[in-house]
Amino acid sequence: MALLGVALATIVSFVASAVLYATPPVARLIAANSTPRPGIPAVVQMLLVVLRSLLVSLLVLGLMVAADWHGAGRGALLGLALAVLPAVLLLGSVVHENTAVAVAAVHFTDWLAKLVIIGALVGAFL
Repeated sequence: MALLGVALATIVSFVASAVLYATPPVARLIAANSTPRPGIPAVVQMLLVVLRSLLVSLLVLGLMVAADWHGAGRGALLGLALAVLPAVLLLGSVVHENTAVAVAAVHFTDWLAKLVIIGALVGAFL
């Protein structure tokens, strides 16, 4: 059952991310401040986004199993706690790479939502 939770979490977090980035104000902000990676087709980029969500889902599963935690609530709290990692990385990109704060905030919102969704769904299947 846990792997079903991982699969569902991967798909739902990908869809949630797609909805966020398709929201008109977010889409305009990202389009104005980001440059697509040349040479990598959009399909490959999207598959890599799915792969990242799958890897994070497996990480959350491993942490929850190791801690003997069960349930959507504990999973969501774990996801919330793990959100400190993208926050630290994005803060570094703002400070050291001149990433626009608004862009970093969108990316953080994306990761926060993904992590909480992944934690809740993986936890629900444990």
